[in-house]
Amino acid sequence: MGSYSRISLQREVVKVNREEIERLKTIEKRVHEIAQENGLITTEIIFELVPPKRMIEAMAYGFPTNFSHWSRGRDFERQRTIYDHTGAGIPYEVVWNFDTPRAFLVDTNPFALNVVILCHVYGHVDFFLGSRYLNRGREIADMAREARNAAKRFQEYEKIYGVDAVEQMIDAAMTIQWIQDPDPFAEDLDEEAVREDLMERERAKLERAKGGLSSEFNLKNYTDKELISINSRLKRLKYRTPPVPTHDVLKYITDHSPKPLRDWERDVLQVVRHQARYLAPQRRTKLLNEGWATYWHTKIIRQLFEEGLLTEREHGVFNQYNSAVLAENKKSMNWYRIGVAMYGYVEDRWNKGQFGIEYEDSNDPRKHLTWDMGAMKGREKLFEIRTAYSDRMAIEEFFTDEFIREQELYIWEQVYWNGEYVDVIVEDRPEVIRQQLKNFHGLYNSPLVTVEDGNYKRRGELYLKHHFTGFELDPRFESGTLEHIYRMWSKPVHLETVEILDEKEVEVKPKHGKSEVVVMRNMRVIVHSYDGKNHTEKEKTVEDSDD
Repeated sequence: MGSYSRISLQREVVKVNREEIERLKTIEKRVHEIAQENGLITTEIIFELVPPKRMIEAMAYGFPTNFSHWSRGRDFERQRTIYDHTGAGIPYEVVWNFDTPRAFLVDTNPFALNVVILCHVYGHVDFFLGSRYLNRGREIADMAREARNAAKRFQEYEKIYGVDAVEQMIDAAMTIQWIQDPDPFAEDLDEEAVREDLMERERAKLERAKGGLSSEFNLKNYTDKELISINSRLKRLKYRTPPVPTHDVLKYITDHSPKPLRDWERDVLQVVRHQARYLAPQRRTKLLNEGWATYWHTKIIRQLFEEGLLTEREHGVFNQYNSAVLAENKKSMNWYRIGVAMYGYVEDRWNKGQFGIEYEDSNDPRKHLTWDMGAMKGREKLFEIRTAYSDRMAIEEFFTDEFIREQELYIWEQVYWNGEYVDVIVEDRPEVIRQQLKNFHGLYNSPLVTVEDGNYKRRGELYLKHHFTGFELDPRFESGTLEHIYRMWSKPVHLETVEILDEKEVEVKPKHGKSEVVVMRNMRVIVHSYDGKNHTEKEKTVEDSDD
């Protein structure tokens, strides 16, 4: 059993009604008990009541204490200006997935809203502790301590080397911080160990070819051409860096830059990379995490009302803010609304037994509507999703045609008609919507790029490859990113990517199953290079291969 959380107050900044503080502590104790009664994982949580500007600062800096950067100052000033002029623009809560979770509540929130947020945080903390993805983030680092220590070190770097030099290095690292291995559980591998393993495999092939291994392993008779190929691969592996393409571009640059990087520069790159790796699992589960916290805050707050711990007037405050949180937004995905709707949809289906081979094989829509086997496995399925699913997995499995239509998850566009702007649907095909959502939630709009060669043309140049996943690179960001990479690498940088010449949709009708819309594209491969002064672009040729 975890201990109860602590609710503290920054007295030097704000004055808060002491009776409300004590009441909030009492309610928090009961929320802890209700969470445990419902099977949620609980632990000590540190809650802090803070003024709005402290919340804005936390939102801008990412952590309670973190290193400074111009973009964070920009975000802080923008949000503070919005708040000062409108009273809006701050989140209801911020919670961090630390070893001891920490959450901020805003001291100007109505009491009932802070109770809702407290319940919401308990849902988040269970997700932090129960999700294998969020556990992965916590395994990477004690980020509260690391961010705090980095802030101190970076301040010293600014005093010694200047603010501009430090911020330029942070800028460079941030441009590629989200270019990571698509496998969130990928481990850092030692390049030389990988090289030796690959070379050992090639040597074993040579031994088999020479009959040096026992007959049970000598499974293949190699031709002279294949033997030459094996020897050629061995020679390339001996000197090639990296021995195999690597997704972790920032780590590769940090470890191999010919600049050479100074210790403080390498530290900056490592800190930015580490924070991004820590946060990446949260980006992959945002829909599920917010939906889960919303699902549980709704259930827990209702029990608090039933037990008389909140008043009838406070129920009206809850309804007001909960409705705002769950409001439909046609311009973007409302994670809270769609997430909690998905959990409700899954719970209802699994309670009725609407799953499995018999259900899936039934093509009678009328039978599906009345299908109720009384399985009552809904809650069990929800905890399974919390534990083992990413957003993309959930979208693939649970964003059915029925769910997409029910939630009106269409692509909308505002048009001016009859003297006013109205929302119109420009795409309503579930298969198209589902694919777009999967693409976005697979990589979160981050391109898939690998380091192909760190000694391109034997000149120490860097050759990167963009793997096409349905979207071209934005030319503005592409050029800027290469310039930032050059700052870290100091020698010419090359990026292999694609240019879409034209595309069209084709409906494919298989013999069995539903028809699908497939996008057919005519593309060409180009190499975009930057040498520190000029950008050049050309179509890729055989000569561009460095094998």
